[in-house]
Amino acid sequence: MSQQASGGGQSVYYAGLAGVVLIIIAALWFLFKGPAEPTETVTLPPVLLPQPEQVAAVEQAEQMQPEAVNEPAVMPEPITTIETPVAEVKPELPPLPPLNVSDKVISDDLLALNWKAGMASLFNREDMVRHFVVTVDNLAQGRLVAGHAVLSAPADAFLVEQVAPDRFRMAAANAARYEPYIQLLESVPARQLLALKARYQPLLDEAFAELGYPDMSFEQRLRQTINLLLATPELSSQPELIRPSVMYIYADPQLEALPEAQKQLLRLSPAQQRRLKAVLQTYQQALGN
Repeated sequence: MSQQASGGGQSVYYAGLAGVVLIIIAALWFLFKGPAEPTETVTLPPVLLPQPEQVAAVEQAEQMQPEAVNEPAVMPEPITTIETPVAEVKPELPPLPPLNVSDKVISDDLLALNWKAGMASLFNREDMVRHFVVTVDNLAQGRLVAGHAVLSAPADAFLVEQVAPDRFRMAAANAARYEPYIQLLESVPARQLLALKARYQPLLDEAFAELGYPDMSFEQRLRQTINLLLATPELSSQPELIRPSVMYIYADPQLEALPEAQKQLLRLSPAQQRRLKAVLQTYQQALGN
């Protein structure tokens, strides 16, 4: 059985044949075109066909040549772009106004917080810093003080109901009287009010210094106030009252002996007291108390 030559030998072989064919075609063209002019007889050189020994030598030479190796393409390394964070530039706050003329600025900042709709009208906007400082100072000592109201007084009258001869109890309807104040305190996150306090801390300290406490800061007084209100006894129901004179007092002597600030807190319903204490605990934790 005959064997086929290798691809390289075939290419050389067929290249030689192609050369021979071209020479033959050229010879035939000159032979059959007809003599247009007198021509001389030209003897063509003999056509030499490749010998088998030459073909084998060419094939052997091709096999000995090293094959080209395709090297892997070098991939460019990815370029990582590092973004430099741009520091946030906070707008510079205007200087604080003098204490005596600070109501307008403080009122604008206070009312700009996220109060529940209609609740912000409860704030007293006159001499705001001093009234707040004096109120905190008195509450810390368990006292209530007139003439320095931070919030406007409830419009509805305080109601009692008689439960026995000479025995009374605060009416359940009083809860509606105090509900707007509870909602007011619940409506704004503590961080907003504390940020506002930090902004006006110098004015608070100035007003507190006017009260004559050289060894105490307003921050300490504020913590005392929160602690005192949180220490108010928790009751499951409204306590009974008696009326020995014009004013009602608590029938329980222990309740009547409480500081005025705590007795005022007992006027809230038990549910309202728990809500108010939850707000106070938030501020207590935020102040690091």
